[in-house]
Amino acid sequence: MAKAGIKYGRRIAAPDYARIAEDAEDSVMQALGVKRPEDLVAKPPADLVVAAAEVVRQADAEIAVHIDERDHALAHLWFYEQRLGLAVTAGLTQTGYRMALAKLMFGDKKHLLPDVPTNEELVQAAEEAGIERVDNAEAQLLETAPIVYAARARRNLAVRYMQEAVFALSEPPYKWKPGQIAEHAGVAQHLIYQHRTAARKRRGL
Repeated sequence: MAKAGIKYGRRIAAPDYARIAEDAEDSVMQALGVKRPEDLVAKPPADLVVAAAEVVRQADAEIAVHIDERDHALAHLWFYEQRLGLAVTAGLTQTGYRMALAKLMFGDKKHLLPDVPTNEELVQAAEEAGIERVDNAEAQLLETAPIVYAARARRNLAVRYMQEAVFALSEPPYKWKPGQIAEHAGVAQHLIYQHRTAARKRRGL
């Protein structure tokens, strides 16, 4: 989102997200009771679906606690300090970064961000939208962004394994109904349909 007429502050070095992703995978394996992904084939799907659902619940709770603080820090650093490279610092794609700012500014992540040519107009746009200034925004971003990134990494892995477990339970020799799987895993039934559909698509079914 760099503009020729805006003077930018220094970039903020990004945390080691590759290492965070590796640690997240290790955490998920531990929660699922195995050492490596390939060991999951020996884990009963009824146990796997419960363990994976719990990882998802915990990750969702952690994201909910920290994502607003991350996004407020992002918005402050962009609108009020005009820092470049914030998507990288936050561990987001450019699209994800724009969506985070748009949701905070307009309440709609798909809304286009304002096209402003100067620092002053960028600040004015933020003030008019009610974007709050954040004390120690850089420190807040560096604290919360890795937490959200790690939680999402754990969630994405767990969802994939949950989908596989749901598929296995839906097939012989189990042939569990979606409602039975949902009750066993402690999740809404519509999620079981979604997970089963996703697993089937991966298999070309």
